[in-house]
Amino acid sequence: MNRKLTTLALASVMAITAGCATTGGERDYSKSLYLRGQFAWWDALPEYKVKKVDNGLYRTEVELKADGQPYEFKFGDANWTSGTNCGSLSEEDKDVQLNKPVKTNCSAVFENFRFTPPETGTYGFYFDVRGETPEIYIDEAN
Repeated sequence: MNRKLTTLALASVMAITAGCATTGGERDYSKSLYLRGQFAWWDALPEYKVKKVDNGLYRTEVELKADGQPYEFKFGDANWTSGTNCGSLSEEDKDVQLNKPVKTNCSAVFENFRFTPPETGTYGFYFDVRGETPEIYIDEAN
């Protein structure tokens, strides 16, 4: 009986760790991560899929109107999978300012970010996993 439990426990650990493995030591978020928010009715639209711009750095663009109202958003995959459902880590990180990185929680459920664009235009939204805790930031696109 103990041998069966040990074998079952070992098989479970191996299955879990195999599911976490990535090629090259880094997960490629450009295959599954989208910027999702009010501007897209929260859908995972192809035009808001992130593109890799550097090792561990991903970006997409969105055109926003400056009407004084904040846009709510998150980064997430098409299914809102835990581990790729990235919203604000804390209340202090909820309101995003231009060029100021904030930490993100990629197991978020209802913790959206908010961004009020200072002027109508196109903005770059970045997802950065180069540090210990993933961060997001926004800049004005050229």
